[in-house]
Amino acid sequence: MIKYFICLIVILACSNIHAQNIQDFKTKNSANQKERTAMLDLLRAKMKKSLKIECSYVIEHFKVSSNYAWMEGTAQRKDGKPLELNPDLDLDCCKVTCLYKKVHGSWQIEEEGYFGTDVWYEGIGDRYPDAQQGIFPSYEIYYNGN
Repeated sequence: MIKYFICLIVILACSNIHAQNIQDFKTKNSANQKERTAMLDLLRAKMKKSLKIECSYVIEHFKVSSNYAWMEGTAQRKDGKPLELNPDLDLDCCKVTCLYKKVHGSWQIEEEGYFGTDVWYEGIGDRYPDAQQGIFPSYEIYYNGN
């Protein structure tokens, strides 16, 4: 009986430690400001290079754990006005999603999508099994169960 009790305590302690590794970067604060800004600046630069758009983000979800982070947000002009996209491009304004990975102490963009007309990130959790499930907002979309 004591062995089972000790095992239960160890399992609960490990699950609590695991859950505490997830940080919420949705809102900028003094603890995450530098890292969060650097991560978003990476995405801003990539969007500017590919779409010739300078923007800011309204963050809807931004979770970080260990060496992975997942961000979802809405892009907007820096003055807060709606973005005007080239009508010739097949874009659906203004959702932005991004998977970051920390490599040698620096964040890099592993995969990103902006203004997509499909759910490009379906199954991304399966493609990156080292990314903690808790960084993603919904299990069903991000994992195919593989």
